[in-house]
Amino acid sequence: MEGSDKHALPMPIKVTFNGRELAYASIEEFGVALDWFDREPQFELWLSTQAGPSIAMYRNGEHAFLMYLRFNGDSGFVTKGADKEGTCTSKHDNGEMSELPLSWCIDLEDSYKALPYFFVNHGACHDFVAWQEA
Repeated sequence: MEGSDKHALPMPIKVTFNGRELAYASIEEFGVALDWFDREPQFELWLSTQAGPSIAMYRNGEHAFLMYLRFNGDSGFVTKGADKEGTCTSKHDNGEMSELPLSWCIDLEDSYKALPYFFVNHGACHDFVAWQEA
């Protein structure tokens, strides 16, 4: 299409960071936002499509894990990290705290790669990380 922005999204991705809904028209804008989000040591980040798929990233310091839902009400999938013992806390945007297994945690860098993939592929699940049923 002439005059169209090749980086603009054909359908919007809803982005919610610590309970605050944000809008990004392009992957470049979202990339800048990810750099900003990374400054926060603890957060809950959701990306959702109108068609149903959603991905969440929960971060607490060096620990991060992803959850992928195919549709509203899906029990979904969580990332599968190394077989680590113990738990880490996760703060939800409503202020609730959860204890989650460290075995769900993956490298921060891998978490940050999965989010733009979801963003530009209209809700597709990044398959370069290991997933397990939640």
